[in-house]
Amino acid sequence: DFTADHSISGALQKLDYLKNMGVDAIELMPVQEFDGNDSWGYNPCFFFALDKAYGTPKMYKDFIDACHRKGMAVILDVVYNHATGNMPFARLYWDSAKNKTARNNPYFNTDAPHPYSVFQDFNHESPLVRKFVKRNLKFLLDEYKIDGFRFDLTKGFTQTASTEATASNYDAARIAILKDYHSAVKAAKSDALVIFEHFCEKKEEQELAAEGIYLWRNMNNAYCQSAMGWKENSGFDGLYESTPSWVGFMESHDEERTAFKQIAYGEGPLKSDINVRMKQLAANASFFFTAPGPKMVWQFGEMGYDVSIEEGGRTGRKPLHWEYLDNEARKGLCNTYAKLLKLRREHSELFNPGGTFSWLVKTANWTGGRFLTLAATNGKRLVVVGNFTAKPIEAITSFPVTGVWTNYLDGTKLHVTSIPTGLTIPAHECRVYINF
Repeated sequence: DFTADHSISGALQKLDYLKNMGVDAIELMPVQEFDGNDSWGYNPCFFFALDKAYGTPKMYKDFIDACHRKGMAVILDVVYNHATGNMPFARLYWDSAKNKTARNNPYFNTDAPHPYSVFQDFNHESPLVRKFVKRNLKFLLDEYKIDGFRFDLTKGFTQTASTEATASNYDAARIAILKDYHSAVKAAKSDALVIFEHFCEKKEEQELAAEGIYLWRNMNNAYCQSAMGWKENSGFDGLYESTPSWVGFMESHDEERTAFKQIAYGEGPLKSDINVRMKQLAANASFFFTAPGPKMVWQFGEMGYDVSIEEGGRTGRKPLHWEYLDNEARKGLCNTYAKLLKLRREHSELFNPGGTFSWLVKTANWTGGRFLTLAATNGKRLVVVGNFTAKPIEAITSFPVTGVWTNYLDGTKLHVTSIPTGLTIPAHECRVYINF
């Protein structure tokens, strides 16, 4: 759904666009050989082949090499929780009467012990499975020179029986399995990135983060609420914790588009006026990229892509809208993304551990304005002020120091003469001030 020819070579032609926006890593959804030729890839069957639907092995390698020449990493989304019944290890020990893996299958569970079962569930306590996964990880790193992995559904890498209510509970056996795979990746490539889609209790995620593993942080609901102009459940405070290991995102392939929800459920002009919609999304971005820690952008979020995730079915092909960039409001949103990513790139000390970070971004801060402050040890300061409401507000802003501050997004100057300063912020707008 990224280019008209649906191939990895087509994606290669758009690398300059991504580079210019400020992207420094590209995560491919699963491309290991899957059943059929039109899929999201979460139905893998042959793990040592990349799927022919998108190109040849050489085309994949050319894409990865081109990314590296442009200074961008390539991360593969890998699916080791399960495989389809076409996977040879499943077929070798198959119960035809029940149409599922047999009880003597040394690789797969007959029935998944967790409630997230799809296809055939791998038994990660099996030495054979552990060996297979490690061999596959090393092969992908060595053969394709990729830079890391996003592991799908790591919550399911366990033999501990659970329900929806208990699956996220602390599981020492699951942690041991995941640490083992992480160690195997690092042994094959010491600087490889490892990201887990985990969504388990805080204690478990923190233990994995302490190993240097990154974890997905789903903020879709909060950013959708703010995009639509609704106060309820719109707090951004779940995006950040003191560890830099949470990969925050406003949208993903599994979540509805913020721009679509604006049209469907938006408050006042957010439902009907594209200029207002894009301003609100720019305000979202200003409170997203300025929070420390890595961030993920789902393709075309920077354009305000407003086609529903359910268009043509959840996994159905979605229409391309590269012409969005011809629209001034959408192009303005894209430019805001690029500016904020440039800020992160050129002044990384603001976003790294060692400085200070504070914000007032909960639902209680809705009517009086939302605020974010960053301070680096070298004296650089950043203050973000946002108004997500439908009316102008007088935002009482606490600047760390007096003097001249610049709105990074448009270059206008502000002379601050007192630490608490009242600023008039128009409806649906944001200011990003810097003192350097």
